[in-house]
Amino acid sequence: MTKQPSLRRTFALRSLVQFLVFASLLSAVAVGLHWYSLDAGIRPNFRNYALLFAFLILFSLLQWMFLKNTLSKLLARSLASSTPKNKRPTTPREDEVDRKKRENENKRLFVHLFAVLQREGRLMDFLQEDLDRYEDAQIGAAVRSIHANCKQTVKRYLSPEPVMRQQEGETVEIEAGFDRQAIKLTGNVGDQPPFTGILRHRGWQLKSVALPKLAETENADFIAPAEVEIL
Repeated sequence: MTKQPSLRRTFALRSLVQFLVFASLLSAVAVGLHWYSLDAGIRPNFRNYALLFAFLILFSLLQWMFLKNTLSKLLARSLASSTPKNKRPTTPREDEVDRKKRENENKRLFVHLFAVLQREGRLMDFLQEDLDRYEDAQIGAAVRSIHANCKQTVKRYLSPEPVMRQQEGETVEIEAGFDRQAIKLTGNVGDQPPFTGILRHRGWQLKSVALPKLAETENADFIAPAEVEIL
């Protein structure tokens, strides 16, 4: 806040000095031309006025160039003084390390969901199992246990609830101003609501979120560690 007024005062003082110098020079030249004309007995004509006009244009350009140069130097000095000197510039190597670290954290967050479902409900074991080796009754019994454990895990951390309370297959009416992220319209959709249609899926939304603790390992490639019982 204190540098801007100081910069304005410095520029005003320098521009005033330069203007006085150029004005004095212009006055001296004009007086000299006037004395020369009187001594030579020459009456001013169009050529004299043209030369005087050209000199004024040159004077204005020179003054503008000096003022521009003065302002550029003052701004450069102000920017140099305001730039922190103790800030160490980031190197491409540091940027690459930060990028890989962010990518690894995002990967860990994505894999963490499967890790929790595997720990609580053995979901990954079930998905990777070859079901052709088992009878339907055996699969049904296994699915019932996995379904119960995974459902309990999802309920504990996510608390999902339907977007719409009506039962699937019922006729529903969508009023104007509905949330297009919460309700997806398909079929013969008109131009303006309200819309009337059949509820094909109630949708899901989160009532609350309780994030489980992220695994301490930095390696995001492991969903669940192997378990070995030592005899």
